[in-house]
Amino acid sequence: MQISLENAQRIVTEISDVLGEDVNLMDQSAIIIASTDPNRVGNHHLGAERIVVEELDRLIIRPTDKIPGVRPGLNLPIWVEGRIAGVLGITGNPATFTTPAHVLQKMTEILLRETLSRERAQRHGRSYTRFLQAWLRDAREVTRELVTEGGDFDIDVRSHYIVATAQVLHRSPMGAHTMIATRQAEVDRISELATERARRLGATTALLDSRIVMLFPCTDDTTNQQSGSTHEHETNESFDSDGFLTAIVEGLENTAEHVRSTSPMRLVVGISSGDAPAPEAMSQAERALSYGTRSAVDVHRYDQLTLEILLASIPERERLSFISRVFGGIPAESRDDTLRSLQAYFDTNGALSHAAQLLFIHKNTLTGRLNKLTELTGLDPRRTSDASILWLALHLTQDSTGEPQPLA
Repeated sequence: MQISLENAQRIVTEISDVLGEDVNLMDQSAIIIASTDPNRVGNHHLGAERIVVEELDRLIIRPTDKIPGVRPGLNLPIWVEGRIAGVLGITGNPATFTTPAHVLQKMTEILLRETLSRERAQRHGRSYTRFLQAWLRDAREVTRELVTEGGDFDIDVRSHYIVATAQVLHRSPMGAHTMIATRQAEVDRISELATERARRLGATTALLDSRIVMLFPCTDDTTNQQSGSTHEHETNESFDSDGFLTAIVEGLENTAEHVRSTSPMRLVVGISSGDAPAPEAMSQAERALSYGTRSAVDVHRYDQLTLEILLASIPERERLSFISRVFGGIPAESRDDTLRSLQAYFDTNGALSHAAQLLFIHKNTLTGRLNKLTELTGLDPRRTSDASILWLALHLTQDSTGEPQPLA
């Protein structure tokens, strides 16, 4: 019986609660793996051994039966997938049991099947996550083992992909009254929505380090599936990489816009450029996502990033020095709001109304923040020469993972 001891004990407890009797659960080796009497766990059960070996439909142990280590009661085989997966033992006088034996047997089989199915799904999920980590982030080359493992998950590691990574973030600070469980439920809801919509676009999806990973295989089959075409191509020569990428971007932008209109959170997405080996595409998508976490715009393509890529290569010491020189005069309590406002201003090319809308503040509030920024730094984002300095400093305030950098 391939079941965790924790879940086996849960089954025993549930059945005992129904019967009001002590209950044991034995595996195919007749070892007690769970019991309402903790002292019996790990013991060998001769009655269960008889049931497994002789395939008995039940075995009643009477007080007059002298079997070492076995107490009077009823023992029933538990069948799963056409074989005896274990044995249920109920201590006591079977004549006093109010629940029929076949009902007990079926109830246990149902609980066991559900538990085994859940555990298999969990093990599959863990294996899938380990495979993705090994392939997308750790792989130096495509090995035979990696190809075989990918085949187990219906993934061709030798193909090219467009990769998108997404993260659910709070659009604005949530009130203290908002329960953590409620916030997590909203994150889960958005993650499921994004995953489902990505699958409609032909993606294979997964969660990796709390981020949603979407793998879009670059094949004509995917293109046809997305467009609804039934025409089959014998080669990949006619694959429209640019058109496929555009369709993916539009689909993910629609999803991000839907999240903004229905939730206090936002879905930030980074998308790789064109079709490439998956590890390379994954790296591009994560860089675009990192930039997106500090931008007021939700969806970003790697092939549309320019100076952002170069900024990531600046040594940390020089980075921190430049940030402190530009933003060091801004009080810590207003720094986040100030920099978020500046980012929105740049993202909208100086369109104050649009930037204020993204920030969910009044246009006058945004203007006041920019004026205060100019007063504290001596740099005016509305003046071209100053804007370039502020833009560089702003993009250096976060490292490659999207985490804020201290000013000193």
